[in-house]
Amino acid sequence: MEEERSEQVTIEPLFFPSKENEQKLIQFLSQAKQYIRICVYTFTNKNIVGKMLQMMKENPNLKIQVITDDAQTKIPSQKAILDQILEEGKGQAEIKLDNSTVSLMHHKYLVIDTEYMATGSFNWTKSAVTTNKENLLLIKSKKLVQQFDENFQSLWKDFKFMNDRILEQQQEEIDRAERQRLKAEKQAELAAKKAEQEANADPNNPNPTQGEPETKPKRAPKEPKAPKEPKPPKEPKPPKEPKPPKEPKAPKEPKPPKEPKPPKAPKEPKAPKEPKPPKEPKPIKQKIRKVVQTKKKRESIEDEDFSDNGEDVEIQNDIEDDDEDLEDEEDSIEDFLAEDDSECD
Repeated sequence: MEEERSEQVTIEPLFFPSKENEQKLIQFLSQAKQYIRICVYTFTNKNIVGKMLQMMKENPNLKIQVITDDAQTKIPSQKAILDQILEEGKGQAEIKLDNSTVSLMHHKYLVIDTEYMATGSFNWTKSAVTTNKENLLLIKSKKLVQQFDENFQSLWKDFKFMNDRILEQQQEEIDRAERQRLKAEKQAELAAKKAEQEANADPNNPNPTQGEPETKPKRAPKEPKAPKEPKPPKEPKPPKEPKPPKEPKAPKEPKPPKEPKPPKAPKEPKAPKEPKPPKEPKPIKQKIRKVVQTKKKRESIEDEDFSDNGEDVEIQNDIEDDDEDLEDEEDSIEDFLAEDDSECD
């Protein structure tokens, strides 16, 4: 902890295009005493390469390790620079390439000994110094150097040396060329067969059937299979006997009539109230009977046919007398009834 707090970190930014900043980078490299580890996508700047070769000659203990993308070896100018580093720095310089045709090794940083490093968008090319818009940070920090150096070591372990990777690439090219040659020969053979078929084709048959290729041996025709013995015909099924008609259902017995409910016993009539004893009527029966008899007598007399006028006159007078008596009696009866009614009220 005390060492980390006491560490002084310095950072100097460089911006490109700039020839002056290129010289600052070269001076920064000249601080190396043990090793320079470069991880960069493109490496074609001859000024930087010349400085590193000079440093290896001046310091035989100086080691230089370079990691770059394997696609760069296919560019003649790039491969010439890498070959020069290996040839002039024998025993001191090593170069490794990534072994992937899918991904790129696109890092751009360097580590010097255990204290200095540089990183940014700067590719180590001539155009990065003269024309491109680039940046590079020159950093003094043991902690950052350690972290970047760990990443470099992991890549160095996974990747292959340049010469081995180049041999591998050459073999891949040979295999690819062989596959293309076989493909071309097969296409030429098919084209020749097609041309031969067209030349031998019957003009009257615009759609000739193509025979099997000559390269394939014709298969012997299969022996025809013995015909299967015909199956004996199935015996016809006897006709089904008709079902007997269903017997009609017996009519349902009528339900016995319900027994009538016994009539309710009549309520005992209430005992009639004892009538009040009627008042004794006045003796009018004789008068009424006389009146009735008089009326009947008159009616019977009227019905008889009399021949003598004298008798008629007498009878008529008797009737008139009886009528007067009857009227008097009726008046007296009415008066009696009236009186009787008033008494009832």
